[in-house]
Amino acid sequence: MINKKLFLFTALIFCVLPIFSQDNIYDIINKEIVLHDNFAGQSITMVVENDSYYIYRNIFGSGIPIIGTIKYSVIFNSEYKITFSEIISISENIIEWHNRNEIFEIIYRNGISIYLNGIKLSIN
Repeated sequence: MINKKLFLFTALIFCVLPIFSQDNIYDIINKEIVLHDNFAGQSITMVVENDSYYIYRNIFGSGIPIIGTIKYSVIFNSEYKITFSEIISISENIIEWHNRNEIFEIIYRNGISIYLNGIKLSIN
């Protein structure tokens, strides 16, 4: 009798647990997200440095793994959404062609969605 109750209780926990264990934006810390574009691609990674959050955006090159990096400060809109557009630093070799009017959003709820100026990007 106890085994049946334990089994039913365990089954109930496994059915209800996903409701209470929703993903949130903090789950992407230190995880590289690869973006597909018309060039060699790029990636973004959210990191924590001295209790502040930043996004590192690596621009890939053809024949060169990374041609430049842009560091952004992160704004938390909710536990599921961040935005970033304020540049903290940028590699010297990509400063000329970089568009400073880019506003990124990452939404992490039932998967990752990334937007650039309101347009959804293709990710790996």
